[in-house]
Amino acid sequence: MENIRVMIVDDSSFSIAVLKRMLEKDGMEIVATALNMSEAIKKAQEMKPDLITMDMTLPDGDGIECSKEILKHLNDTKIIAISAMMDEEIINRAKKVGIKGYLQKPVDQSDLDSAIERLFEGEELYKVLKSNFEEAFKESIFSFLKREIGGEITVEKVLTHPMTTNSSGISVAIGIIGRHDGRLIMDMSEDTALGMTKKILQDDSQKIDDAINFLSEFTNVIAGNACSLLNGLNRSFGLRVSPPTVFRGKDITISIGDIMSESFLIKTDLGDVFMNVGFQKGAVEWM
Repeated sequence: MENIRVMIVDDSSFSIAVLKRMLEKDGMEIVATALNMSEAIKKAQEMKPDLITMDMTLPDGDGIECSKEILKHLNDTKIIAISAMMDEEIINRAKKVGIKGYLQKPVDQSDLDSAIERLFEGEELYKVLKSNFEEAFKESIFSFLKREIGGEITVEKVLTHPMTTNSSGISVAIGIIGRHDGRLIMDMSEDTALGMTKKILQDDSQKIDDAINFLSEFTNVIAGNACSLLNGLNRSFGLRVSPPTVFRGKDITISIGDIMSESFLIKTDLGDVFMNVGFQKGAVEWM
């Protein structure tokens, strides 16, 4: 849990000293401390900490109002409420303003460590996912096509892709569910889909409806294999695929969306395949 920048807010200098010792023991950097609400709001905006431990009782307000003001400007900062009382009403109010956890005084070192680890686990997982999902999906589609249709297969990254693109004929979208959710889009022409279906099944009598079914299953396999590769890196991803949705028609516009995604053009002897895959950071659950 190193490289986490922390601000401690408490009306007791003694409590600040205790928390500071606990946090520094875990390798965290204490970038600021505050004894009251006004000081906390000012220092939070100046220092932009990753984490704030927030006392619920302050001389010029309460920790919930203080947290609410801070989170107006610092959406990514995580706040753990600390209070001598474990009150259900306070906990519900804390959740509503965006506080991510609640610990009771006197704070236990293991409870504090566990709460912080769970808060930032998702951040670390997202970094790992962001660094590895591209290669996993490239490997998945290359291996499948090389095995099933053979010939020359190249996977080229589209360096700049628009927010929307026109379908070549048949598009399939699959949702990816897990600690961080994602989405895979596959698109190809009817001729390419039909050609691949005939080649894989060794049956020239295949029709367009068969090709649509093929592309649906093809997309499902690519997503499933890629998710397996990623889950092999870290089981905490918990990635799995949802049922595919198929769209047909050249007048269809494919929406890439604004999530973190990459687009690829896969060239085969039977035609081109467009693939876009993206993930978005999952919300932090209440601790």
